[in-house]
Amino acid sequence: MLPPSVLSEMLDDEVAAALGRVGDRAGALRRTGTSVTAELGEHLLLLDGARYEAEPFRVSVVSRTGTPVGHEGWPPGLSLGNHPILNRPFACIQGTYEYHAHPSHLADHWARYRSRIRLPDLLDHLLRKAGR
Repeated sequence: MLPPSVLSEMLDDEVAAALGRVGDRAGALRRTGTSVTAELGEHLLLLDGARYEAEPFRVSVVSRTGTPVGHEGWPPGLSLGNHPILNRPFACIQGTYEYHAHPSHLADHWARYRSRIRLPDLLDHLLRKAGR
């Protein structure tokens, strides 16, 4: 795992690159601690990078107060329902923790992608799936 100061610096660089790629489609894109949030209308797209880059970002949709939002509150096309292991809504997108933890993707290891799928790519894909 990365030291906290290195992780913070890396996430700041990732957010800066993501801003250049997705622009205002992410609303007020920001990093708070090890989490990155993007605006999705009344909710926020939360990318938890606490174990980045040893593990991919964990993705969820939360209210403005940080409460997890159920599947019905996610943008259409983003959630595939509840994850069979994690038992919460998830986006089945390569480069997310939820994708790589899904029983049908266990052989598709994060290590193959960690140098290629960066936050700008992942965020762009998530926003497109969310219709933004």
